[in-house]
Amino acid sequence: MLFPLNFFLQSLAVAATTAGTDNLSEPEVIARYPAIAVTTVLLLSAGLMCDLWLLFRFARPALSNDPSTDGGPTLKIDPKPWNMRDLLVAASSLTLVLVAGELVVTLVFYVSHRDQESAWPWLLATEMTMEVAILFAFVAAFRQRGIDWRRAIGLRGISPAKSIAFGVMGFLAILPPLAVAFAAYSQFCHLVGIKETAQDVADMLASSDSMAVVVLIAGFAIAVAPVFEEFLFRGFAYPVLKQRWGAWRALLVVSAVFAAIHFHLPSLGPLFALGVGLGLAYEASGSLLAPITMHALFNAANVAMVLYVRIHS
Repeated sequence: MLFPLNFFLQSLAVAATTAGTDNLSEPEVIARYPAIAVTTVLLLSAGLMCDLWLLFRFARPALSNDPSTDGGPTLKIDPKPWNMRDLLVAASSLTLVLVAGELVVTLVFYVSHRDQESAWPWLLATEMTMEVAILFAFVAAFRQRGIDWRRAIGLRGISPAKSIAFGVMGFLAILPPLAVAFAAYSQFCHLVGIKETAQDVADMLASSDSMAVVVLIAGFAIAVAPVFEEFLFRGFAYPVLKQRWGAWRALLVVSAVFAAIHFHLPSLGPLFALGVGLGLAYEASGSLLAPITMHALFNAANVAMVLYVRIHS
């Protein structure tokens, strides 16, 4: 149950449906919550300005005859001291551990005849604990092999403040392309008959009566999932695939897998676009802190929207 919630209108639709306004159109729902509409417009406007600045920054060296001009779109992710075999072993082990952990909790509650909602806090806590433990296991494995894992993922030698600032800008810059991707993919879903439903975790955030579930979902989405997923997809898998297939093919494959593992067809397109943006941020900054910041802000914006509608319903 990996997290990123769906983009703004879909998240708003989830909360609005919970509030009993599912018979309203999207413009009517937005009109009912003008603070969200204003915030969305401001974020998209700021995002367009960031996009223009980034285009200017990266286009200027290409148009200049001065080879010393700095700021070009240099690819900064170098080969890492792990390989395809390490990636396959890690992916297989992670799948077994995560699936087994959730199955154990599910079976315990099934045998004890407890309802599904009562199992949610335990499932969330179990997955959070396992993901944190897996990250520490990676650190231990790196140390055992003499790998400086901080330098390998850009946490040493690059200013953390600069990386986080780049991530904030990247979050704003990705919003306009995501809005376009969301609109285009929504039309595609409509044409092929894919019903636009919310992820179970988003629906639970909007409707659960358990404060523990709400707090765990919010904490998981903002603090744990961005670190775990960005390390796994961008930090660990992407450099291996880049070395074998090249940057663009690796970026597309990692983004496609990132979208697919959420097992939610209605959000496949926007999640793929988000994955591409996160990968580009990693390449442009050279530090995993940049996509982690983007990912955390994206999840935080969606969580805040759902909770705002829930509170004001």
